[in-house]
Amino acid sequence: MYKVIVDSGGAPCVYRNLLSLAICKPAIRRTAKVGDLVFGFGGNNEQIPNRLVYIAEITEKSTGGDYYYEPRFAKRPDCIYRWTAGDELVLKDDAKFHQHADARPRDVGRYSRYGNASVLLSKDFRYFGASATDDWKRSYPTITKLVEGMGQGHRVNHGPRLSEELLELKAEMWQTYAKVKLGEPVHGRKKQDCHSAPCDEDECVEVTKTGCERVC
Repeated sequence: MYKVIVDSGGAPCVYRNLLSLAICKPAIRRTAKVGDLVFGFGGNNEQIPNRLVYIAEITEKSTGGDYYYEPRFAKRPDCIYRWTAGDELVLKDDAKFHQHADARPRDVGRYSRYGNASVLLSKDFRYFGASATDDWKRSYPTITKLVEGMGQGHRVNHGPRLSEELLELKAEMWQTYAKVKLGEPVHGRKKQDCHSAPCDEDECVEVTKTGCERVC
């Protein structure tokens, strides 16, 4: 579980009923395994603090930069890198994210090992985006306490009560909603500086009612 500070369609990316986490959050992408559950909550400073952005069960994991090689992923919005003839990953000319600076160390790692070039994929998820609410807080006090106090980074190895609530929350969302995508990204692409920003630099992003702005 972690905070989705910038929900612009890049991380996570939902495209053709497949959710992917390919850029930003390298620690999650490196360590999460098939079968793991990932919970993304909104930031504390949003109009609806700590809205439930998405829940996803990892159904596939791409490693070693294969995501940027396989044709089936080529048109996905978060497939922003390409392999060169010299076996280097470089930003595509038409990349939709991270044009402002070289984000490759975070996104894919450094040449030539590319230790961060792991991508989490899910066909079993619920993504809420702009339709997300914080109604879940009424029924899950242990999750609420942790999420409200969380900063940058993610949390794993939860205690029994927290694990129980997370599984209950997942079950409730699956029972309530049949569709996997319930809304569009909340921040859209109106403020290019923000949406091009690294997705996990929450100290540099201020979320407002109309989107988000760089403040550093």
